[in-house]
Amino acid sequence: MRSGMDISILNKQRKYPVDTNQVTDWTRRILLLQKVKNGEVNIVFVNNRRIRIYNRDYRRIDRATDVLSFPMREGLGGDLHPGFLGDVMISLEMTEIYARLYRRDRSDQLLILLIHGMLHLLGYDHERSESEEKKMTRRERFILKKIQGK
Repeated sequence: MRSGMDISILNKQRKYPVDTNQVTDWTRRILLLQKVKNGEVNIVFVNNRRIRIYNRDYRRIDRATDVLSFPMREGLGGDLHPGFLGDVMISLEMTEIYARLYRRDRSDQLLILLIHGMLHLLGYDHERSESEEKKMTRRERFILKKIQGK
């Protein structure tokens, strides 16, 4: 594996604009805050229809969601390509809905979802236990403050 970070952005929806340079920068900063200096990750932006299909097929939950993570270092074959962290899929439709609901800027909501998805790639899992949920929430808040400079 070559050294450094390889961050790919795929925009598979047309309705919402996305600043791919900003997302790349955020992703790099999240990885560095997690002390990951080498790795490959894909960030995929989709609409609700597409994320619903993935949520149904991979999690058996037949509804749209905001973010899905597909970690590649876990399970069978996880050691075949240790530098490939996985994919984070974000619905920009849900990002907009939650931004309005929580009265946040869409960019802030997108950053929150990106942090959440990236932490899943790195082994955090809020669904495992209450203590894991607290650990992940603390880490999300820490990273958000660091990136936003607060």
